[in-house]
Amino acid sequence: MYKICDLHIHSKFSGGASKNIDIFKIAYNCNIKGIQLVGTGDCIHPLWLNELKCNLIETSSGIFYTPKVPDVNFILQTEVEAIWKNNSKIRKVHFIILFPNFEKVEESIELLSQFGNLAKEGRPKIYNSPEKLIFSLKSIDMDIEIIPAHIFTPYFGLFGDMSHFNTMEDALGTGINYINSIETGLSADPLMIRGISEFNKVSIISNSDSHSTNFHRLGREATMFDLNKLNYLNLIDSIRKNKIIKTYEFKPSQGKYYYDGHRAERHIDKKDYFCSPKLNIDICPFCRKKLTKGVLARVQELSDQKNPFKLNFQYIIPLLHLISIVLGGSEYDRANISIYQKLISQNGSEYAIWEGKSNFNGIPEDLKEAICKIRKGKFWFIPGHDAVYGKLQFED
Repeated sequence: MYKICDLHIHSKFSGGASKNIDIFKIAYNCNIKGIQLVGTGDCIHPLWLNELKCNLIETSSGIFYTPKVPDVNFILQTEVEAIWKNNSKIRKVHFIILFPNFEKVEESIELLSQFGNLAKEGRPKIYNSPEKLIFSLKSIDMDIEIIPAHIFTPYFGLFGDMSHFNTMEDALGTGINYINSIETGLSADPLMIRGISEFNKVSIISNSDSHSTNFHRLGREATMFDLNKLNYLNLIDSIRKNKIIKTYEFKPSQGKYYYDGHRAERHIDKKDYFCSPKLNIDICPFCRKKLTKGVLARVQELSDQKNPFKLNFQYIIPLLHLISIVLGGSEYDRANISIYQKLISQNGSEYAIWEGKSNFNGIPEDLKEAICKIRKGKFWFIPGHDAVYGKLQFED
């Protein structure tokens, strides 16, 4: 039984998140996207936890749903920011945490409250090392799963440029023994990750890290699992034993941190600058300050093997974003949303379209052509850099 899953999102209580997020909207829009299992986001925030308890019903062990949208299931999930001192420097790294039930969430809240203010923000700052964080959570329940988030993102990825770690053991100590999976993030894909032998023993998952329920954010990356029975332990077993069918990915150059660079807002004259890491340019030619090093540079620094794995992943683009590029306007224009809804009504879901459904009656020809080019991989991006997304280009 194949399930498309997005195991990392956020609630309205996270910084930069939409204040309109609620359980119904998450489930409703996931159903339209074709996401069958989604993380709750921010489940250790007290106000959001209360909403989860009031709106979710357990359908099988560790799996929940809302009666208003019964076809979409939830798993208890949060993200935390671990902050600690290592070699006299402050380190900050993000981790996804999955929980088997509400009881273990509450026990974890009691524990983590000793190291940070969980009520201040949906993604709380935990002032403890990852090693201690991992062992503390495992002391509550060995089935709690901890996953390094967006592994190469410059500021908060475990291997990001600002973290200054070159091995998982350096960052996690003996906690490395309990890390079974890593998350790609938008600026990396399995092909890049599998060039690093450090990751040979872990599985790779992809998620949206969405801060809204908008169609071009929610489910923009995802993971497909083959689950004989949908329950928490089966899902965790699939993660730990790398029983993953495939991941759905941004092309890394679409992500906000692919190339080295400085976005235009950093400069008085609003000039944008980016470059390939092959050029070995560290200083911005416009402002003479250090460039934000992208994911590609970090991957190239750490790569030490030819890919030994058979990879199964698929590049996609959020359909509503594609519509806005082809037809003009934005993802919030009513005309574009109307075409998006028509495509969904004719094909069942967005992921059904990326899996090959092609009922395009009444759809503009140039949009049909664009969808086919995305499916065939006939597209590329002017690279994203320094928090600026890449710009889509089509091959002739």
